[in-house]
Amino acid sequence: MLLEDVLSNFPIVTADAVAIGYCPSDDVEWEIVWVNDAFCLMFHADQLDVLGRHPNTIHHPDYLADFVEHVEEMETEGRSYLTIGSRCRCDDGAEFWASISLFIVRDHQGGGRHCVLNIRDINDLKDREQAAELALIENEQLLSRVEAAQTRLITAIETTGDPFAIFDRRDKLVIWNPAYAETLSDDADCLTRGMKFGAVLRVGVENGRFPEAEDDPDAWIEATLSSWKDPSISEHRLSSDGREYKVVVTHAANGDRILLQIDITEFLEQERRLKSYAEQLEHSNQEFSYQALHDELTGLGNRRFLKLKLDELRKSRRKSGGEIAALHLDLDRFKQINDTMGHAVGDFVLGVVSDRLRDVLSSNDVISRTGGDEFVVLMTVEKDARDPVEIAERLVDDMSKPVTFDGRPCDFGASIGVASTPICEPENLLTSSDIALYKAKDAGRGCVGVFDEKDLEELLASDDLGDEIARGLENNEFVPAFLPIVHTRTGEVLGYEVLARWQHPTRGELLPAQFLEAADDIQVTDQIDKAVFTATMEACRKSFGNCDICPDLSFNICHARSMDADLASEISLWDYPGAISFEMDESILLEDESLGFTRSLNELRSAGVRIVVDNFGSGQASLVSLRRLAPSEIKVDPRLIEPIADKVPARQMVKSIVETGRALGIAVTAEGVETDGQAKALSEMECDRAQGFFFARPMSLKEFLDEIQPPRHEARA
Repeated sequence: MLLEDVLSNFPIVTADAVAIGYCPSDDVEWEIVWVNDAFCLMFHADQLDVLGRHPNTIHHPDYLADFVEHVEEMETEGRSYLTIGSRCRCDDGAEFWASISLFIVRDHQGGGRHCVLNIRDINDLKDREQAAELALIENEQLLSRVEAAQTRLITAIETTGDPFAIFDRRDKLVIWNPAYAETLSDDADCLTRGMKFGAVLRVGVENGRFPEAEDDPDAWIEATLSSWKDPSISEHRLSSDGREYKVVVTHAANGDRILLQIDITEFLEQERRLKSYAEQLEHSNQEFSYQALHDELTGLGNRRFLKLKLDELRKSRRKSGGEIAALHLDLDRFKQINDTMGHAVGDFVLGVVSDRLRDVLSSNDVISRTGGDEFVVLMTVEKDARDPVEIAERLVDDMSKPVTFDGRPCDFGASIGVASTPICEPENLLTSSDIALYKAKDAGRGCVGVFDEKDLEELLASDDLGDEIARGLENNEFVPAFLPIVHTRTGEVLGYEVLARWQHPTRGELLPAQFLEAADDIQVTDQIDKAVFTATMEACRKSFGNCDICPDLSFNICHARSMDADLASEISLWDYPGAISFEMDESILLEDESLGFTRSLNELRSAGVRIVVDNFGSGQASLVSLRRLAPSEIKVDPRLIEPIADKVPARQMVKSIVETGRALGIAVTAEGVETDGQAKALSEMECDRAQGFFFARPMSLKEFLDEIQPPRHEARA
């Protein structure tokens, strides 16, 4: 390579001291062949005195002493570029840092090499950078050449892993690395300096490195050359020898094109794997979302699905108008099918019901299964379009059609409640349709109930009562009343059933029947239970704190409160020494067989709570269900106790319940005892426990203890 070529490829910064050394072969010493004025000034030498001399003979502290050592080190390591920092001193003793850069430019054909030595005082680098910014417009062309030359040299030298090449403005190959040659041929010498880009491409085509070119090599080369020359295209994709490359083309200001091929084969494979994994995740997410919003058995939406769709319909109504109707469907006689024919038949019936709903309703209607045998339909009602009541009546007729399973008839029907806007607000639509459903059931089942203006008035009154209940809870107006449980023969008080009372500020004392339904509607029944529990513990600690043994206490508890995960731990905090029982209605205890409910009952038993079946004999009980539940006590429904004084069949029925309880190890308490004859009959049949107005009416614990001096309470099983 000629000195002129080196100078043309390495723009000189005037402020830097620059010298170029030349070594024609390994057995000849280096000599300086060119220096600039800044170099002569720095070394206090004339140009003629420096040229032709060995660099080590140019003496100046800390600059060139290690020149040959650094050059040999670079050649040993096969490096072409080296930058070092050096602490230097001027003649006046002042010290500064200098950046010393060495560039070796080899002549591949002649074997000689030039070494460019660049010394830069970097103490005032920022000053010169600021000056360069001010002169940017004037020196833009110069800086572009400097940056292009530095980029060409540094990138060509440092980039070794990926294929790299530089073509000049005439599309002639200037610099390349071995990796680039390997993408074209197994012959490392397949490329020569000055080859046109089209010829380079043909080398790869002839060696079968470009599969895309197999059908029409000339057309492929022509298209690639066209993209190559288009300055607006900075990158494209290339397949070569089974590998995938991202080809980045940089158009330099001096007309050079810098080509870098980045091997992205593994990246693309990973991208494909990630895409496949993402698709699997998306599919799983869609499947999970579907399962979270749909009933597994019928494929219909569940409660959550219903809520989301109702919210969508409400928003659509606010935006576009129209009305919404809700059809609340409950199957009649479905429990009998499950109990007598088995759950498999019950599941079959639910599938039939789902199919009939889909057949009658539109694809735009929202159908959901909200409970075991409950379904809710949401539909939009346009003017002069479908009548939801007529559709409900058609569904009732369809549900009454006979169904058989393995030749056995499955006799069931449906009751439906219908509610529509604007009679009720959209947020009250489901509550209103539920009210209408109860109207249908009260009318004899197998019919349609419609929510009307009268129902709305009652609902608004219930809302007002709900507001009062919330206020009453804040003011501690819900208090306990104590109903004694006595021994039928001795009259001894065995314990107390604790009943809820509302001390209303204007209406006086209210019984549960007057407020529990409204409390259920606003979902605060469990809060009332908790308030009564707390007040009971305070009263009992005050009244029985000095007793040897505290009386047994029995509480009525709602289903929601029994499922409270914190209830068992709350009971342990009461620290009450007497026995505590929770009474739940027979229909709840003996019908709910869910794992969650069973687990809650077991946790209560572990906390020392006795489970009592209330209103036993109301029609749901069986010996099988009693054995499964294994309660500590059953309380006989007052309707069975009422006729026992003068009707033998009634007395025999109660006696059989007492004997059954004794056989199963379950205590039996008679409820609703109001006459002496009833009490005597119970004593004769050895039903030892009873409660009712014959013994005492419910009252506060203080009132009861003031009237009756309590005996020393004994422990009871």
